[in-house]
Amino acid sequence: MPSLAASTKLVGSAASKFTHISKVVSLSKFKYGHDPSHYPIKALKYVSTHKSLWKRIACVAFTGIVTAFLCLILLLVFALKPQAMAFGGGQWWSWLLAVLAVLLEAALLAALLMAVSQSKAQTEVFTETMRLEGCWDESRMKKQSLGKDFQFMKKNFFVRLITYPLNLIPFAGAALYSAINATFIGWDYMDRYFDAIKLPSKLQRIEVLGEEKSDCMALFSRSTYDDDNEYARFGFIVAFLEATPIIGSVFFPLTNACAAALFACDIERAGGPSILVLPPAGEDAAAIADAGSTVPATTGTESSSLPYATDSK
Repeated sequence: MPSLAASTKLVGSAASKFTHISKVVSLSKFKYGHDPSHYPIKALKYVSTHKSLWKRIACVAFTGIVTAFLCLILLLVFALKPQAMAFGGGQWWSWLLAVLAVLLEAALLAALLMAVSQSKAQTEVFTETMRLEGCWDESRMKKQSLGKDFQFMKKNFFVRLITYPLNLIPFAGAALYSAINATFIGWDYMDRYFDAIKLPSKLQRIEVLGEEKSDCMALFSRSTYDDDNEYARFGFIVAFLEATPIIGSVFFPLTNACAAALFACDIERAGGPSILVLPPAGEDAAAIADAGSTVPATTGTESSSLPYATDSK
């Protein structure tokens, strides 16, 4: 018969694993405790109450707004008339098309000019928010690299580029664009967290898409747009806010970085990404563990509470 100490150890280990699993498989609809679509709105209030965040955001946003207006004015002065003449020889409808074209061109030009500085600011806002929440662990987390800040090719880039003109249609077009790209935009924002904990690309795909599949397959998969996909719920609101004219592309990307950090904090409090707690259907648990073996364990008294912490017992 096993000794009392061995039995106690076995029961303790089973209870610990049950705690990890119960945080993911719970009666709540949302596996991390809160509706992800609420984070972008919560972030607005959070930023306004933390001076270190709103000062940084206000500075970058002001620069972005000035850049956007300059781009718009220059294009209106130098590109509006030539495009109106090219579209229809100066007919009334050609002027309307030219105005729409100039608006789209100004938005794209401002976005390109702001991309690098804004991405760097997003990383700083994300990290600072997690620090303020006490969820940033310097011993195992790492900020997004400078190389990622210069990365223009976002996830599902070409589909997002093709569908971007939908944003010119007020509300309905922005909603359609957001719905098509929601999951990938949500994934892009949470990529800072996945990179911080060194979550392998394979496990990121399973965590976000439900299984390992290519972007193309995911684009035509119903599960990508499922209402239960937490990253899609998060990404839809993020994208819709960013479709707001002028301020959408210069202000909301920064507050949405804060929203992603709040989302990441709840994932941390739940014990880490669910893919590291429960293997998906059809996957071998050992294979999942091997794939995630590069994710370092936490240190300190709370290390054993995280599912990606190494069990030394």
